[in-house]
Amino acid sequence: MRIALFLFALLAALNLPAAELRQPTPDVHALVGVRIVTAPGQVIESGSVIVRDGIIEAVGADASVPPDARVHEFPREDGQDPMVVYPGLIEPYLPIEFPEPEDDAVPPGRHALVQPDRRITASDWPEERIGELRQAGFTTALMAGDIGLLRGHGVITNTGDAGLGVNRLSSQFGQFVSFADRAEGRSFPNSLMGAVALVRQTMDDARWQAQARAAMQRNPAQSRPEWLEGLDDLRPALAGETPMVFESQDLLDTLRILEFIPPGDIDLAIVGHGAEYQRLDALAERPVRHILPLNFPEAPDIEQGQERDVSLEALRHWHQAPENPARILEAGIPMMVTSHGLSAPGQVYARLAVAIERGLDPDAALAAVTTEPARWLGLEDRAGRIRPGMMANLIVVEGDLLTENPAITEVWVDGQRHVLASLEPPAVDPAGTWDLVLGLGGMGDVEATLALEGAPTSMTGTLSVMGNDSPLNEVRVSGERVIATIDGGRFGGSGTISIRLDIDGERARGSGSGPFGEFSVRGQRSARPDDEEAI
Repeated sequence: MRIALFLFALLAALNLPAAELRQPTPDVHALVGVRIVTAPGQVIESGSVIVRDGIIEAVGADASVPPDARVHEFPREDGQDPMVVYPGLIEPYLPIEFPEPEDDAVPPGRHALVQPDRRITASDWPEERIGELRQAGFTTALMAGDIGLLRGHGVITNTGDAGLGVNRLSSQFGQFVSFADRAEGRSFPNSLMGAVALVRQTMDDARWQAQARAAMQRNPAQSRPEWLEGLDDLRPALAGETPMVFESQDLLDTLRILEFIPPGDIDLAIVGHGAEYQRLDALAERPVRHILPLNFPEAPDIEQGQERDVSLEALRHWHQAPENPARILEAGIPMMVTSHGLSAPGQVYARLAVAIERGLDPDAALAAVTTEPARWLGLEDRAGRIRPGMMANLIVVEGDLLTENPAITEVWVDGQRHVLASLEPPAVDPAGTWDLVLGLGGMGDVEATLALEGAPTSMTGTLSVMGNDSPLNEVRVSGERVIATIDGGRFGGSGTISIRLDIDGERARGSGSGPFGEFSVRGQRSARPDDEEAI
């Protein structure tokens, strides 16, 4: 019972809220004395970025600071990593939850799973998920619906905190499709064959409608063709004027999609699944753009003394999945990456770091979240790089960005500064084992153990609760405070859990938090690293 209560409380504390401080500032800013990665493979070792009215006005080693600018300096001590400014990341696939359409909301003669005219509106704005993206350094995203077979149009938006009305860049991009959804019970379609047939028939109807209306315009004397509501929205995608984006469930689904959409007018893109490397020969014959998830499988849980019944196929996938991005590019297939499928957007860095270790070129990795999605979305003149005329979408980080735990301190969206962390040099060494008590309010107290190891500037650790050992996503020491984050997926949910502990000798006190509430944390150190080695 206590485990259930604790899990319930943790699920109510998911999704780390950034310590974002939206500051009223002038419209002119100068980030000076910083290293600038203007684009993949292009670096200014020391220079300035000038921002005016949300747009980058100047960038370079000799960029002059306007007299009306607010100057942002980043003094560094010897031995500290430089402050580096990167272009804001671009999320090429952010599916958002739509409610099931009411029966009376579906036009006569059309299936409820067919919604090609559906558009994302201001009321659909996923504020918490946008905040998570912004905290992770994503400054632009393509949002799309996640329900149905034909799911409607996507919306390109920035990730500022003022809602869709202010952040929207394009209200109609792409047409999103999947073969995965089914009707309930014995209704049609309740099988893959039925789903494919319904999508095919709908597209054929849309083509016929466009041709029939064109014929009538050429010869108004003929009978007026029947108009099927919503199908006109498919015409731009069928004509190749906007991409048709299929979400693939597995390798067979990808091959099915490639056969379903033959080469021709349609500008096809596929949201992948991570196993493309298994049939690269077939995919390379027709190099369709892929949006790759980075949800690499975890190592199989094989403990000594237990039956080793993990299949060879599962072991191979665990070993080879991190090579998928590199092998996709080597095969000549255009690629972008998405945080879709991860418990928290910030996990994209650790996964990219693993992919780089397994052969992905670092510049190609950065391009996959900046210049490549910018080009695909038609934003190459506005986003994905740091140069004059671009939107002032920036990431400020201590050191390199594409590491397992990048120290992102600021994210700028449309020239608005969002301070995520203001770290001080470590003033304590919290390494060791800490016995904690998590105060869950009306649900009581739960005991936990926090194990921290390594130097204060590069710590790792594990939180153990009720026999559930969860590795920490990130541990940072700022002054006398320890800031740790945990993947909420470890507890059956999504998002990130945050714990903040103030260290006072051998005692600690602090809090944990999520968007739905907070819980208290208190405890003391029961063992130091030296004590543990002696044991």
